[in-house]
Amino acid sequence: MEAVRPFVHGTGCAGMSHSMTFVESKEDRDTEIAPHVYIDPVAYQFMDGATIDYDTSGMSPTFVFHDVFKEQGGTGMCGGCGAATGPGYGH
Repeated sequence: MEAVRPFVHGTGCAGMSHSMTFVESKEDRDTEIAPHVYIDPVAYQFMDGATIDYDTSGMSPTFVFHDVFKEQGGTGMCGGCGAATGPGYGH
């Protein structure tokens, strides 16, 4: 494993969700946004303005995404499943 890649895909309560995967090498279209973190142009557009933290406070360390999809009009908040709440979320 050379790096991790955050990505977006169609699913979740608002139609889009985010996650992360391991990658063996950087692809031509990728941007290295941090050491060993690659992102493709499509995911970059959706995740513009987002931050990703690594939380080790609990029993299972995990990546935590903040403000994903906020630049596209969503709230940037999550309902607990990892999916963005998207435009029109009224809460």
